[in-house]
Amino acid sequence: MENKHFVAIGKIIFETPGFPWNIPHTHFLVNKTGSGQFESTNLELILDSVGSSVEESAQTLARLTANYVMEIMMKRRGHEELIEVVDTPVMEDYWREYRKIEVVLSRTKRDISHNLDRLWVTAIKETMDDYLKDIIYEKAKQEAEAVYAALRDKIPDSVTLSIEYKIVEAA
Repeated sequence: MENKHFVAIGKIIFETPGFPWNIPHTHFLVNKTGSGQFESTNLELILDSVGSSVEESAQTLARLTANYVMEIMMKRRGHEELIEVVDTPVMEDYWREYRKIEVVLSRTKRDISHNLDRLWVTAIKETMDDYLKDIIYEKAKQEAEAVYAALRDKIPDSVTLSIEYKIVEAA
């Protein structure tokens, strides 16, 4: 942890209305590396991604997480395997940092626990169609197209996914 410079925390939220099961939210930390890259780490699943911004790194991690979870749920042993994956103390130092950052953010009402954007999650859950694609594209230009394509191609139609993150300090 001594070489880590955490600049953001976040959640990856799964919605699975077409399936008889749920996937719990997963949490992540974003570390700004010495080279200026941003490394996002999924605390439950021990997955990492890198990007040139907090958002890019978090979006890549969300896609990686979704692919990994859906692989386990659809082609492997499902929840039994997920339980094995999360049943390890290896990430305890990361969890400690996440909890500290969450409390620091709560001082100014910016903590993840109270800022979940329910409207965004509901919109994704209710409709993942061309209309939503057009709205997202207008708001986020090129990044939105890449995110939508990745989600559409990698996740079954009845699964939606969203992320939320909070920047601790200017990166």
